[in-house]
Amino acid sequence: MKWKEKVDETAEKLYDLIKSDKYDVEVHFPKKSGKTVQVKAKRPTSHTKKWLSKNR
Repeated sequence: MKWKEKVDETAEKLYDLIKSDKYDVEVHFPKKSGKTVQVKAKRPTSHTKKWLSKNR
């Protein structure tokens, strides 16, 4: 897979996440290396609730 295909595929996935309104997607362009894309759930799902209760 070429770089352009990877970038296009990632952009399509991010676009779908933004359009679904289930997640908040934050895109940052830092000067140094770091996380550029953060995806956060807007509200806890049943899986997240179970996982949090199990791991506390």
